[in-house]
Formats: sequence, structure tokens, C-alpha cells
Amino acid sequence: MSSNSNDVFGDFANFFKQLFALDTPDQIGTFFQQYWYVWLIISIGVVALIVVNTLICCYFCHHRKLNEIDPKTGEKRLHNKDWGIAKPTQTLFVPIERNSQEDVENPLMIDDYDDSKFSVEALMSHNAYRIQHGAPPLQQNEYLNKAATDWARQLVNMNQLKHSPDQWRRYKGSVLGENLAYFIGPVLKGDRLTETWYRESQRHDFNADLQENSLHFSQLVWKSTKEVGFGRCQTQDKKQWYGVALYYPPGNFPNQYAANVQALSPLEEYRLA
Repeated sequence: MSSNSNDVFGDFANFFKQLFALDTPDQIGTFFQQYWYVWLIISIGVVALIVVNTLICCYFCHHRKLNEIDPKTGEKRLHNKDWGIAKPTQTLFVPIERNSQEDVENPLMIDDYDDSKFSVEALMSHNAYRIQHGAPPLQQNEYLNKAATDWARQLVNMNQLKHSPDQWRRYKGSVLGENLAYFIGPVLKGDRLTETWYRESQRHDFNADLQENSLHFSQLVWKSTKEVGFGRCQTQDKKQWYGVALYYPPGNFPNQYAANVQALSPLEEYRLA
């Protein structure tokens, strides 16, 4: 094999001539030893090309998904990516409440009980129940209040009771927990809303894990939840209400009930009496 020059890039013809003239293992070994740096450069180039093409494909797939048009609204679906999003379990059963007889005889007027009083009362009643179950009190979050109120208005517009889509509840890298209720009466109060969900504790088994028939209750007393927001909206006929609560971080995750949902403590019940 001729080796007049090591300048492969200056003599491509000689390089390929020697390449195609390889017949014996000794010639192949000598050729690769002489031009080892060429194969290194080619290998690096091939790997880099594969990486670049993979990144380009991922970018365009992601870009297309982010800019997908919703056929119903004509808007871009900017929040339909689910990577790393923690989703709590939501119940399909939503409680419906009616006024008691004394409420009908002595109705509370809406002007005497605005949304701020509603949210404060709901927060206080939530925390009263949480303390009895060994959970720290929640803090009210104005952003969650607004989001809950917005979804309550959407429920009135749709005239349908259902959980909000995941993109509606995306907050700080997770999907918010959500409790819903439908209330028949002149005014939806915060303590009545909370009590409706808390009554599910009567059928909750504290020795079991996730239970479909008490998800409102378990979210209400979930120990890891720190913040909450409340919203409500009255129907146009002034006879029904939709109530919404949003929780962060969310609860109702399988295999976490033992640490987050505790049975009623007799000591705490005595302290609150």
C-alpha cells in the first residue's frame, strides 16, 4: 500500500483509491491505522447528524401540538401537554343539596351574603373540619378563588355539572384538586357547601385507600393540601347554584391515603366543642 502523504483531505482520489483496493486483512488494518482520524471525524459527524435530526423532529412535533387549533373555539391549545403533570382522582358523583324547611321560611338574601363572605365562611368551615382530622389549616388563594368562580360561571352557562378540563386547573406544575356541588335554594353558603362534602366521611373507611364514594371528603381533609379557592354562581332563574372549590397541592392520590386522611380525633372534637 502506498503512503506518500498523510494529507487525506488534499488527496481524496488517492484515499478512495486505496480504500477500494483493500484485499487482505493486513491491508485493511494498515489502512485504518493510517487514516484513523478520518474515521473518527466521520463517526462524530454521523452521530451529530442523528442528534440534530432527532431534535428537529421533536421540536416540530411539539410545536405542532402547542399550536393545534381547537375546532370549537378556533384558539390554539397551548395547554394540552401532559408531561410531568400530577392528576388527582376526581369523583363522577356530585352532591345535590336543597334548602331545609327553616331556610325556606327565613331565606337569606343574596345582597346580605356576597362572594367574599361565602369564601371566608367556606375556608373557616374547611379548617374546622381539617383540625378535627389532624390536617393543618388551609390558606385562601385569590387566584384559586377567581379560577373557581370562573368555572362555576361556565357550569351555569353549560347548564351541566362536570369537572373542569385539566388545562383549566393547571397550576404550578400540577392539576388542581376540585370539588363540585349543585345547590337548590336562594343562597349558597360556605358552611353548607363544606358540610355537603364532609358528610361523605360517614361512609369513608379510614383503613382503606382510594374510595370513589368519598373523594370530596378526602380532598377536603387531605393533609398535604395547603391552599384553596372557592367559587359559586347562581343560575338565571335565581333558584339554583353551582359551587366549586380548587385545592393546591391536589389530593386523592392512590397509596397516599394513610398519610393524608386521618380518622376523626376525639381529642380535637373535644377541643372544638
